Parts: sequence; C-alpha cells; structure tokens
Amino acid sequence: MSEPRRTQGTRGGKGIFAPFTSSAVLFLLIVLSRLPFRTQVLYHWDSVNFAFAMRRFDVAADQPQPPGYILYVWLTRLVDLLFHDANTTMVWISVVASGLAVVFLYLLGRAMWGERVGWVAALLLASSPLFWFYGEIGLPHALDMAMVLLSAWLLWQVRKGDRRVVWPAVITLGIAGGIRPQTLVFLLPLALYAMARIGVARLAGAAAVGAVVCLAWFLPLTASAGGVGPYLEAMSAFTDRFQQTTSVLMGAGWKGVAYNLRKLLLYTFYGLSSSLFPFFLASFLLRRLSPDPQWLFLLFWALPPLAFYTLIHMGQQGLIFIFLPVLLLVGAVALERLARGRWLWAAVALLVVLNVGLFTLAPERPLGPEGPRLLTRAALANSDRYYLDRFTAIRDTFPSAHTAIVAVNWHHLEYYLPEYTLLRLDPGPPNSPPSLTPRRWPGEGVLSAADLGLTPDGEGRVALVLFDDKIPSLFSVRGQVEAIPLSAGGRLQVLWLGVEERLRYDEAGMEVVAP
Repeated sequence: MSEPRRTQGTRGGKGIFAPFTSSAVLFLLIVLSRLPFRTQVLYHWDSVNFAFAMRRFDVAADQPQPPGYILYVWLTRLVDLLFHDANTTMVWISVVASGLAVVFLYLLGRAMWGERVGWVAALLLASSPLFWFYGEIGLPHALDMAMVLLSAWLLWQVRKGDRRVVWPAVITLGIAGGIRPQTLVFLLPLALYAMARIGVARLAGAAAVGAVVCLAWFLPLTASAGGVGPYLEAMSAFTDRFQQTTSVLMGAGWKGVAYNLRKLLLYTFYGLSSSLFPFFLASFLLRRLSPDPQWLFLLFWALPPLAFYTLIHMGQQGLIFIFLPVLLLVGAVALERLARGRWLWAAVALLVVLNVGLFTLAPERPLGPEGPRLLTRAALANSDRYYLDRFTAIRDTFPSAHTAIVAVNWHHLEYYLPEYTLLRLDPGPPNSPPSLTPRRWPGEGVLSAADLGLTPDGEGRVALVLFDDKIPSLFSVRGQVEAIPLSAGGRLQVLWLGVEERLRYDEAGMEVVAP
C-alpha cells in the first residue's frame, strides 16, 4: 500500500520542537477560553449520578448509571482532593480534557495529512459550540473524546508500521474503556485494522496486555454491583429502560430508526456548526481523492458508532464526540486542498469566528420557548440561574420541617437539598407524550401533612413547593397556589396544605381537599 499523501503543510512546522510548541499553544488557548463559562451547579441528571458516585460507587443504584465509568469516578475522587466540590472537580476535568483533545486532534491531523490539516482540524474542534459546551459541565464526554483521539493517534502510528507504539496504544484503549466502556467497543474494529500487520505473536501479546488493563477496572466494577450476574442484570434493566422504543433489536422498527437518525443528524450538524461548510466541500473532492490508507482508517473509526446510534439508541449530544473528529478531519482536508496560503487561514478564521459567535452570543432558544434548544453559553448561565435561584428561595423562605418539594428534576434536590421531603414526579417512558406519573407514591391516594412527615407552621399550614416551571402544564394542580417572585425573574409556585386538609392525587393531577 502506498505511503499516505503528505500535503505541503507538512513543511510548515520546521524544527523538532514545532509540534510541542503548537501543542502547548493550543492547550493554553482552550483552557483559557473555557475558564469564564464554567458552570456552578451540576448540569445534568447524569452529573448528579457521578456526584453521588464520588461518595459511594454503586452501579445498581445509578451511582453512576450503567455501565459504570469507574475510572472516571476514580479520577474525580482524586481531583476532588484539591477542590472538595463535585461540580468544580468534574468541570475542571472537562476543561483540561478539552485542551488535551484539541492537542491530540492536531497531532493526529499532522501525522495523517500534515501541519496545516492538523491546525485546521484542531481550530475547528476548539471552536465547536457543542464541544465547547461540554467542556464547561460536569460530564465525562470531553475526557472521553481526549482518550478517543489519543487512541486514534497511537493506532495511526501502529498502522504506519511503528510497532513500538503497540503497547501504549493497547494500554490507552484499556483506560478509555474504563472511563467509558462503550468507547472500547466502538474502537475495537479500528484497533484490529491498525494492528492487522503486527504479527500473530505481537497481536496475542497486545490482547493479553489489554485484557489485564481491562480486568483492573472491570473486576472492581462488577464487584461493586455484587458480582458479574447482578451487574449484567443492572445493565439489562438500564438498557431496557432507554432502548425499548429506539432499538431495532427490541422491535422499534423504522420508527425507532427515524427517531435516532433525527437526533443524530441534529446533534452532528450542531457539533460541526460552521464546519458544515468544509465538510460539504469534501464531497466535491471525492473523485479526486486517492485510495490512501487515511480514508479506510477513518471509516473503521466512524462506522461502528454511527451504526449503533442509528439502529440502537441515540442519547445525549455529547455521544457524537466519538466520531465528530473524523468529520472535522475530512473538512480540514477539503479546506487545505481547495484553499492555499492566506485564503486558507482567512477561511479558517471566518469559520472559527462564526462558531465563537454562535456559542457566546446565541440565545438558548432562538425561536422562542417552544423552539429548538441550543447548547450555548446562555444555556449554561440559564441552568445555573434556574437552580441557584430556586435553591436560595427555598432555603430562605421555606424551612424543611414545614415543606415538601414536588419536582421533576428531583435528582438535583436529592443532592443539593437532602434535608427536604421530596415528592418525585417522573415523565412517562421515552418518546411518550408528555405526562407525569408519581414515583414512589401509590398509584392514587390521599396524603396529610403527617403522612409527609411535616409539622405545620405558625399558620397551621405546610408548603408544597412546585420546583419546576413545567409542572402545572403537565400535571393538574388545584388548590391555594401562591407565586413567590425569584430574584432573577420568574416565580416559584407553592401549594399550601392546611393541617386539616388533604392532598388527593392520581396520575392526572393533584388537589387540596377539605377533610
């Protein structure tokens, strides 16, 4: 097979220290750009799972959710020795991992197509609004991308014939699997392709080393659930919960595929943002591209996750990070081949400015409350303000002895306001019409203040705080409702329950009734 085609950009990085200098510049650029926008409150339901896992690891209790992410949790515990705050710890991991991911993409692009392609791909990733967003919150997706890119860079060296890199590549893949087990499964075809020519003995040795690394985290992971059997049961229950209406293997059919594909395309387009232009430009180059090994390498990388997300389940947006670098590399190659000299860097600068403007300036819902939601700086600020405002109002106004909180986002309250009685409301199954059903309540019934474990205040009442704005629109609420103004705008609604009154509820709603 012919050697990979090198662009003229390879000669742009003169001197042995050129990649190190560029890597340091990129890393500092990313870290500094993330510092002003870091979140103050755990952003996502899964973020709360990880925060609880930092206290006690228990996959069966969704601490964290299956398949476990045990090395990520171990890392958070280590870093938390410095910060002593779960959200701060996880956000700093995301910030640093964002910088590392951009550096690894630069090194990979440089190794595959030259200096200019490496820089272009790295800058497009650095400014991607979706990638930027995940670099500001407490979730493992930025770290996962860093491990994916480091693995891909090492595997490319192996594919080119550098057998010294086999062992670092295998160890990196094993660690990536401990951070996010799905990543190891998705990258396995790429690893087999990259190592196809290293020889049977070396391949067997690599498999043995990889197995040892994986067992080092897999055994504690399964032990935390009570053994392999209970762990697999927890995995199966978790999978059934989310894939019943999306997986073709569970009877979802074309409806499930359409649902997955819609989310996959929307998330990918937003992840690319302005990089959509060079990515589509690449289609004009298809006839001119030689059958270099780079393209087959990228196919083995991207196709497994794309197939899974299309046919089985597409979850939250950060999941596309496992294949997003492939699309950015394709776009970077297209730009480098179609634009030269100053025109190339002018085009890159324009794309970066568009991405930065989208992330920093675009509102969370540009088309109104019912329109699509963009994960931007505004979404980060709104999330922090939403939770902090309500936490402060509840603590300052409603003593826990006299108050129960009715919430859809109750998991945050379990973490931040554990002293309060919670009435947990869950949306219906995935993809069902919006509806709420009580969680851990009987199907229908009547509750008094005593049943809730509350004591009446000086006026003989207890407060039922409706934490989420959307509760009244999804769940009928009837009774004496008071709206408490919040400092940053909006209102917190409170349903008052007298000492002699009762809360009657069923799946349709709740109301306060006289005895």
